[in-house]
Amino acid sequence: MSTFHVETDKDLDKKKLIGMKTIGVTAGASTPNWMIKNVVSKIEGLRGGREAPFKRWAKRIFKSLVLSNLLVATGALSFTFAVSTLIGRDVDIIFPFLTFLYIYAMHVLNRFLDKGASAYNDPERASFLKKHRYLLITTATASIAIALILSLSIGLFTFLAMIGLILLGIVYSVPLIPKRVRHKYTYSKIKDIPGSRSLSESLAWVAVISVLPLLGMRHIVWSSVIIAAFIVFTMSFARSILFDVFQVQGDLIVGTETLPVTLGEKKSLVLLKITLLFTGFILVLSPLFGLAGPFSYLILFSLFGLSLCLLAYERHWLYPGPTLEALVESNFFLTGLLACIWQAT
Repeated sequence: MSTFHVETDKDLDKKKLIGMKTIGVTAGASTPNWMIKNVVSKIEGLRGGREAPFKRWAKRIFKSLVLSNLLVATGALSFTFAVSTLIGRDVDIIFPFLTFLYIYAMHVLNRFLDKGASAYNDPERASFLKKHRYLLITTATASIAIALILSLSIGLFTFLAMIGLILLGIVYSVPLIPKRVRHKYTYSKIKDIPGSRSLSESLAWVAVISVLPLLGMRHIVWSSVIIAAFIVFTMSFARSILFDVFQVQGDLIVGTETLPVTLGEKKSLVLLKITLLFTGFILVLSPLFGLAGPFSYLILFSLFGLSLCLLAYERHWLYPGPTLEALVESNFFLTGLLACIWQAT
């Protein structure tokens, strides 16, 4: 059995490793997770060179969808379609598309405004952002412009609401206190407030998915709307906590006080389980009390999927990376698929 001792991914012997079928990676307890990820990523890249061209390109496309934030934006689009079905609103493509544009733009721009932890949490994503910087910023800016044009075509209130959401999304990672007096304050950005990332992201999802479409509705069933807004908040909150747990080491290094950093990973996972369980109770009970339609039962499948992702992480069946991230996002795709089936029957 051949062994190789390396300090960084640059020390890997590519010629010797490329022909091996099985490669194990071990590291000391004090080795930073981001260094291990760099080595594993480089080894996976070497092994990928021996795969069939179609499989290799399929993997590249899959990773690009995850790393570019197109996957999360498309999942949010799908989730919006499901929420429209839940509240009994006439389903159209405009509001789901607005959600896609907004979520994509905000995720991309905030990645660049706050890229400190990415280098440690996800070196592959950091490299992708650096390589495709201009393309991503251009498409994010174009998404904002298209979202504003579409919202204006819907109505003035929708347009003003979209402007407000965009400004809040950008301000989240921008220093609000002048540099010369910044040292006097503990927090200079909204993102510096402990736990603000999960809460801000969830509220943004509620605003664009649940609240924005209300501005164009004449007849509103408030019980369904409130239940839908709650489901959007809790499911997006669970998603955000899960990703914060995945990224806890890098956040610790750069000093980003997410919930897992503030509460600790164990308490955050307990909070996540309580959130998922409580959401399940609401989904089951709301149709029984006439607060929402029976479609809410189908959303339980997506909630169960999120629970499986949590279990996969806790049991070490999957490790944080593009695959686990895609599995989390797939649950939001599932809500849209179930909504399509529901609408067709």
